[in-house]
Amino acid sequence: MDKLGAAIIGCGWVAEEYVKAFQKDERSEIRALVSRNSANAERYRDRYNLKCAIETDADKMLRRDDVDVVVVCTPHNVHTPYVVAAAEAGKHIIIEKPPALTPQDVRKQRQAVRKNKVKTIVSFVLHWNPLLMTIDKLIEQKVFGDIFMIEVDYLHRIWMTTNLKWYGSREVSGTALPTAGIHAIDALRWFARSPVEEVFAYQTKTDNPVEYPGTISLNVKFKDGKIGRSMTTFDAKMPYRFPIGIYGTEGSLRNNELFAPKLLPGQSDFAKVPCILPDSGDVSHHPFQGEVSHFLDCIIEDRQPFPDLEDAALTQAVCFAADLSAETGRPVPVSEFEKQMRP
Repeated sequence: MDKLGAAIIGCGWVAEEYVKAFQKDERSEIRALVSRNSANAERYRDRYNLKCAIETDADKMLRRDDVDVVVVCTPHNVHTPYVVAAAEAGKHIIIEKPPALTPQDVRKQRQAVRKNKVKTIVSFVLHWNPLLMTIDKLIEQKVFGDIFMIEVDYLHRIWMTTNLKWYGSREVSGTALPTAGIHAIDALRWFARSPVEEVFAYQTKTDNPVEYPGTISLNVKFKDGKIGRSMTTFDAKMPYRFPIGIYGTEGSLRNNELFAPKLLPGQSDFAKVPCILPDSGDVSHHPFQGEVSHFLDCIIEDRQPFPDLEDAALTQAVCFAADLSAETGRPVPVSEFEKQMRP
């Protein structure tokens, strides 16, 4: 089988993980690296001994017949022109989260992807973390019985990282939710197995250098009656954590501690699930290999990737609704934003 050719637009921190993932999967090969600063692309070419083109012009790369998959990992606020151009060129697309910072840009992306019938995946990479994969299987097996509440948080003093110019700018990265908390909202929706109906949120800002409130807490009402809760904070002085809670009539889970007598008869206390936790902000800890291999599977077998742009748009609608709720002090129906993003 001929290898699928991959190109990466934007050669920052995250791009290196895609380089490694495509290199390790024998079905793919890096054919081009695109960066406005060619030195950024050249460092990865040289570090990983790639035989690929270095481009400063994404349009030139998109005209290549040997490129099948394009990764868009530029700053958040410039995803849309690259996603649209890649779709119009007939390339399958990996989009770093969040897909966009406005409902209008999400709509433009969806229009281009639908029109050109290309496959997409949005990089909610924790779908391939062992703990979250385990939780997904436990939910499928009805181990928790009827789940009535879910909570997922994103806790990371992100403004202390070296990427403050990126993470701290409202223009470049949006608010706390699209910047990073969107990972928690994605997991909340994934585990709920139900559309979100309404969001009520509060936010606060400490004396930190980011241009937006660094902490937001939201309550979510799902259409099937479940409720959910999520907090994102960049303000707490603490190590990175990604806490998860699943509460059901037959069992519950707190992070990697499981209480499920239906699965473990005679259980009288929580049992620890020994696996890799999602508690690291270092992208080298994140399972990009699983994401890339899943996407290649879906291209080769003509299956729908998950989470694709269509699913990610629903996650973004929750984030947009939460930000509006926090600003206005009222509950916001998620449908307000789902309509705005509809192609």
